[in-house]
Amino acid sequence: MKICMLDPLFHPYYGGAEKVVLEIGKRLVKRGHEITVLTSTLPNAKEKLDEIDGIVIRRTPAIYFENLPSFMPPPYTIQPLINRDILKMDVDAFHIHNRFWYGYGTLAAVKLLKRKKLVLTLHNAKPEGISFGVDVGGQALDLLHGNRIKEAADRIICVSDYTRRVTVPSYCMRKASVIYNGVDVEKFTPAKEKEGQDIKKMLGAENGQLILTNARLVTQKGLNYLIDAFALLKKQKEFADSKLCIIGHGNLKGKLEAQASGLGLVVGKDVIFTTGIAEKDLPHYYNAADVFALPSLWEPSAVVLYEGLASGCAIVCANIGGNEEIVGDAGEYVKARDVNGLAEKIMKVLSDADARRKMQERARERAVKNFTWDIAADKYEKVYEELISGKKK
Repeated sequence: MKICMLDPLFHPYYGGAEKVVLEIGKRLVKRGHEITVLTSTLPNAKEKLDEIDGIVIRRTPAIYFENLPSFMPPPYTIQPLINRDILKMDVDAFHIHNRFWYGYGTLAAVKLLKRKKLVLTLHNAKPEGISFGVDVGGQALDLLHGNRIKEAADRIICVSDYTRRVTVPSYCMRKASVIYNGVDVEKFTPAKEKEGQDIKKMLGAENGQLILTNARLVTQKGLNYLIDAFALLKKQKEFADSKLCIIGHGNLKGKLEAQASGLGLVVGKDVIFTTGIAEKDLPHYYNAADVFALPSLWEPSAVVLYEGLASGCAIVCANIGGNEEIVGDAGEYVKARDVNGLAEKIMKVLSDADARRKMQERARERAVKNFTWDIAADKYEKVYEELISGKKK
């Protein structure tokens, strides 16, 4: 099969959707399929025609924006010549990976002029519970534009059942299904104890507990509540030497640092903000964590939860979005914005080594059984085969 993935952002930009495109794409290439990603020409991109892991990358000219309203997380691109390039593609099907970037001209090029099947993956859900502006703005975008893409798609893939329930209109439900994201269970594994201890030592947590989170520094991730909870935890004698490591970048860094300082926490010692971690080193941070915490206000299908599961982390997260579908019985849950509840759950996990070990074992088992990239690739391949052949498998 020949599949063209339409993703406005791709390598060297690397977000959650781009990770899915890369991991699924390279596995389909190994199975003999031809995968092309049609994307924007971004700053620092190498060439207009590139290849990664057998995936052909074609870059189309783009206008690039970073300063956007809060309900449109940056970056954003406009691709004036995208429809011209679509018409040049010799493929069996097209696959859109962002419902807000592509307009009616793209739908006409794919469905009317090329007469090809169209798949849409919903990598995020209708925003709920983030903030008034983000919720209203995001939902308005769906009503005005996103729903047109859903209507035009022949199949809709949702990254969680939560995403399907809240984001897919009732008249599109018959063509919607769930394919969870995946994780590389060979790369993210609990077997790297030495590397984990090295990270703890580097962070100054060798004599205490390390709470880890991996999230963009934006409102949606609820990191202000985690910092408040950590301040409560640090007041307890048995957790006085604990550290909080926050992996991520975003426009709230200064505000979060000021919050931590205002609570009497020393930034760089008690609360450590870190960015620029090499992909090969990231698993070692999960290995170092005594607890992995994700206090998000909204989370359709968090890649970091899959990584935490595969790494055998004890997970504490908010009971919102797709979190409980992913983590299952391998985690502890708390209501979003509940600072006291979050502190109590983290302390509960840290205080019981035997229960924590069992959580870690369940986490790894759940990832290997349900969430490998090969499992996800099998399901994507089946969707394409059914659409192109017209036969249900």
